[in-house]
Amino acid sequence: MCYHPPPMGETRSDLYHGVFEWCLSGGSAAVSPRTVPPPVSIPDPLTGRKLHISTIQAGTPAICPVCSCHARGGFVSFEDDLRIAYACPTCKELVWIRGA
Repeated sequence: MCYHPPPMGETRSDLYHGVFEWCLSGGSAAVSPRTVPPPVSIPDPLTGRKLHISTIQAGTPAICPVCSCHARGGFVSFEDDLRIAYACPTCKELVWIRGA
């Protein structure tokens, strides 16, 4: 759930492959962890292959590499893969970032 409960109808859990919830509170969007258990894997955006989730971090202040907005988004890292994905509350999608 959001840290500040939003008004009715301003929370979405259909984004980010069900890993996070998007919410709008006080005029700013944020990403928070799901209240139900998240999926254990999500599809690779290029191949469709299942990527097993290693860690989930939500509500993290960051700058989106696509839209350059500063927001409280979320990060997902994966087992056996050097990429991470950023859940941008402004873009409302996962932004894939190559790992080191």
